[in-house]
Amino acid sequence: MDIPVQAREITMALSKPPAFEQAYAFLHYRLRNGDYMPGSRVQAGDVVSVLGISATPVREALSRLAGQGLLIDRRAMGYFVPPVDPVDLRDLYSLASMLAVSAMRSINLPSLDRQRYGTGAELPCGCAGELLVTIASLTANSALCLVAANVDDRLAPFAAVEKAMFGEVDREQGEFVHWLASCDQRQCVLNVARFYRRRMRSTMDIAASASASMSARENIF
Repeated sequence: MDIPVQAREITMALSKPPAFEQAYAFLHYRLRNGDYMPGSRVQAGDVVSVLGISATPVREALSRLAGQGLLIDRRAMGYFVPPVDPVDLRDLYSLASMLAVSAMRSINLPSLDRQRYGTGAELPCGCAGELLVTIASLTANSALCLVAANVDDRLAPFAAVEKAMFGEVDREQGEFVHWLASCDQRQCVLNVARFYRRRMRSTMDIAASASASMSARENIF
């Protein structure tokens, strides 16, 4: 092998993310996207084949995702995608609502940087998880941001259904950036509470639609 080719291969190897990060990112994206059928087993061997890495980092990634609540670890049987359970979904929306409302009450609206949210471009809030993450990001609470990110991960597979079901009524309630610009703390809190209440009242329909959509797909690798 000549020196230029060898140097190029070394550079490519060094620039490639560690195997664990590859496996985690691959699985994390697909779980958030609802690419796996609810209740199905996630086969480590399939990920190994696609990414061309060893089984150890894949198993480590599966274990990490199970610890975050995105997979179920059935010890002797392997790792499984959680089933779509309306009760669990309602609990997640309830948790998101509690965290978002509490955070909204703690934000000093007049002190927010207008340049940061003036256009609303950096404030995604089209679904329950996104809104929670956005509100958490406006606080100085790093622990809350971590919890919000985890809740967002677990709600992400339902985001498309949420937007289809509530997009119009959410828009009628007004843009989140306009709530902030009003500097009306009480109204902001009420708007956030209403946003989540709509979802909590419709968990059966959301769960049914999401389950049908995810079950219609084949596991994507």
